[in-house]
Amino acid sequence: MNDAPNDSSTKATTPAIRRYQVLESFKDYEVTLEVDHSILTQERATQINSFWTSDDDRLDEENGDVVRTVIRLAGLTLIKLMLELGDVDFSDKEVARGNIWSTELRRLEGWGGELEGSPYGWCGIRAVSASVSSCSFYELEVREVS
Repeated sequence: MNDAPNDSSTKATTPAIRRYQVLESFKDYEVTLEVDHSILTQERATQINSFWTSDDDRLDEENGDVVRTVIRLAGLTLIKLMLELGDVDFSDKEVARGNIWSTELRRLEGWGGELEGSPYGWCGIRAVSASVSSCSFYELEVREVS
């Protein structure tokens, strides 16, 4: 039986489940992920990270910690998906929205899809909140160049 909480509004109740923020401070992009470390093991994280090129570079950025590398990569992937839509903002109280974004991540090639009976999917990761805003017309300017 999985002791994982069934919704994002419930705090993680087992030591294997932890929350992480992945953020880009200049643009104020922020995604909070909940990770089930009984699913996202070093072996599984290695599979996920090595699916794409530049895996060694990503691993170096996280000082050889492949699990943190994959958590960061998941955050980046979600931020990119969210930017395609414009503005995405939801809290951990908005469980349905977190579930939608979690499913979107896991549908992508390399993330392993769903895992029956688990809200974390094959990769062991789910989105619980996000604040990602694209720039607006008013934040841009035009400059003539020669």
